[in-house]
Amino acid sequence: MNLRPIVGATSRSRPSRRIAAGRPLLLAAVLLLCSITSVYAAKDVDPRLRTFAAQKRQQTEELARKLHLDVPAEAHQFFQAAETGNWVAVSNAFERIRPSGGTNGTMPALRNVLYVPIHETFGAYAEFHEWDGTMLQKFADGILQSLPAGSIYFGGTGSGRFIITAVRDVAKSPDVFIITQNGLGFASYYTDYLRLLYGSRLWVPSEKDVQQAFQQADERVKDINVWMRIVGALTKSIFDNNKDKHEFYVQESSVIGWMYPYLEPHGLIMKLNKEPLAQFDPVVVAEDGRFWGGLTKQLLADPKFLGNEWARGAFAKLRSAIGGLYAYRKLTSEAEAAFKQAVKLCPASPEANFRLAQLYVEASRFDDAINILQDLRQIEPRDDERQKVQEAIKTIQGMKQKATASEKP
Repeated sequence: MNLRPIVGATSRSRPSRRIAAGRPLLLAAVLLLCSITSVYAAKDVDPRLRTFAAQKRQQTEELARKLHLDVPAEAHQFFQAAETGNWVAVSNAFERIRPSGGTNGTMPALRNVLYVPIHETFGAYAEFHEWDGTMLQKFADGILQSLPAGSIYFGGTGSGRFIITAVRDVAKSPDVFIITQNGLGFASYYTDYLRLLYGSRLWVPSEKDVQQAFQQADERVKDINVWMRIVGALTKSIFDNNKDKHEFYVQESSVIGWMYPYLEPHGLIMKLNKEPLAQFDPVVVAEDGRFWGGLTKQLLADPKFLGNEWARGAFAKLRSAIGGLYAYRKLTSEAEAAFKQAVKLCPASPEANFRLAQLYVEASRFDDAINILQDLRQIEPRDDERQKVQEAIKTIQGMKQKATASEKP
């Protein structure tokens, strides 16, 4: 997940004489504004976040005692803000803890297992801050209510990991194992955390397993694909060593290639079967079409959904992931329908639009692909992203010209 920028941060500049002369009055106004902001931040926050923060603080303290680690003062300050319910204070406190060392580089980075519960607390706050409450609950219920007890859930995106973890932990149900595949590729302390949390009930990669995955990935590829190879290797190990006793479900962040032969649609998310599937069961395909057809119609008629871009992007992401399964299986009609639904759910979604365009390119429907990306270019607010879309359009136009030329006698 791309975490939101620090909230409440402002750039510092030298005050003008007029501002400096009125500094006492200005300071009083700022203090009043901050107190009002603090009150509303605490008042408006979902109460589950305070409960979740208390749970995670307790977990952090228990891990520290077990591992003989010190809980830094910055962590205590972070949890104090989180249990108060002040989003601005939570965001700023997290900046002093994250492994980058904070924005000003003066605070110590926390690079051990204690970082994980702190990160999950901040991630939950960040997600709850962006979502409409009703839509958030629909998202959480749609995933959690589809998970059988004892199953392993790979939560990929920020929403898929942090919302699901917070809602599950506060409700203490269902009894499922939540693992973020993204965390596996960044730092060994995440797998350390998983061993401490789940090690008595699941097979979790050892420190040696993690080191081997990092070494093998680095030896094979020297670019961004290293991360994907690490994630792929570790998720496959977790799957292979637990599939006999546990069912697996996936909420996709990035495509993990080895999973595709095993995956099938499962409501909002996907089920990872124990063995590769020769083909999709037509009943599963029909049910997926009915489910998403009804859900898409329902969401597009709901003002709360239409007014919340975060929710629109999240649901479009879910549908795009399932569309990718159909594209992999060469079920072109089903893939096109799924990608079109994703675009309707979030017209500004780069992933939904590009996946639909790619489907059209593979079918030599170049004009359709160009039209999709031209629509995206018109609504994309960022200059750099519009430029990327324009470059993709030019590439497809070139492919169309070559295909046309090859058809001439």
